Amino acid sequence: MKTKKRNMVPYFFILPAFLIHVCIVAIPSLSTFVMSLYDWNGLGNGKFIGLDNFIEIFQDPIVKKAIWHNIQWLLIFITIPLILGFTAAILISSLHRSQMLFRTIYFIPYVISAAVAGRIWMAYMNPYYGLNNFFAKIGLESLSKMQWLGNPKISLFSVAFVDNWHWWGFIMVLFLGALQQIDPTLYEAARVDGANRFQELWHVSIPGIRPTIAFVLIMTIMWSFLTFDYVYVMTKGGPAYSTEILATYIYGNAFVKYRAGYANALCVVQSVICIFIYFFQKWVSKKGGLEDD
Repeated sequence: MKTKKRNMVPYFFILPAFLIHVCIVAIPSLSTFVMSLYDWNGLGNGKFIGLDNFIEIFQDPIVKKAIWHNIQWLLIFITIPLILGFTAAILISSLHRSQMLFRTIYFIPYVISAAVAGRIWMAYMNPYYGLNNFFAKIGLESLSKMQWLGNPKISLFSVAFVDNWHWWGFIMVLFLGALQQIDPTLYEAARVDGANRFQELWHVSIPGIRPTIAFVLIMTIMWSFLTFDYVYVMTKGGPAYSTEILATYIYGNAFVKYRAGYANALCVVQSVICIFIYFFQKWVSKKGGLEDD
């Protein structure tokens, strides 16, 4: 009996990408786990301490605060920008001549560097000028005295507002692109059957963009636990750890306190949390009909 020869050509094509992935992703990921078992300052030789770093993590009150802030960030970003982006996409998709103008205007914040946007909004939120000065001139005294980044009760939400200003336009473009791929005859059939605008939205638009909704949810969940730029630029985790998230706490331990071993352990914990939330979201999406089995 002749054995079927396996075509090796496709494997040679994917081999370069696979080797790059191994060198840039797989090996550093493995080294992160290995170094999480060491007491290491990031420069010299580390001292093997086993699971002591992980034991400290579960006893560290700042870690609990950081995880809670990441959860708050996640709850904000799986609601507000998705609702804004989807609503704007529905409205803009009904336009014809000026559609490109609105798409460009709403997408512009996304192309601005986080460092630049963060610094601009820091100036706007300065208690001595910017927004506070504007509120004072129009008679809103309570808002004119607000410490947007200095009040621990609202500082996290102030930074989240800026990140949302940057993020939701990108979500809108994704939804708008998905809506334009829906077959127009489906809307015509719905109108013939007497469907109103809300019924068209519920029974045609949303089912037609289910893969995009699932993709946006996955991205939002992952990036909510990996967010770093706006928090670091605007508050560096302060005041009094009120905006500290896992990414900024990892950075502080690795490059400020020179506790690279502990920072690696925090990276492992962050990765485990992201993996768990990812599979939980996939399960919820399948149960809710956003993804096919």
